[in-house]
Amino acid sequence: MELMLSGLSTLIVGLIVAGIVFLAVRSIVRDKRNGKSLCGGNCGGCSCSGLCHSKREGTGEQ
Repeated sequence: MELMLSGLSTLIVGLIVAGIVFLAVRSIVRDKRNGKSLCGGNCGGCSCSGLCHSKREGTGEQ
């Protein structure tokens, strides 16, 4: 019986961790689709800004 309770608690903790990871990944994907910067920094001086920010059509913005 003790082994079963130990396994159940491990399963519950694993499901909680998996849920947190899922929510984090979902948030990153949504931010990326909406054009938000993942690093939160100023990309004006970054030499790699073209890799993570595509230019928007017609505005000339990144």
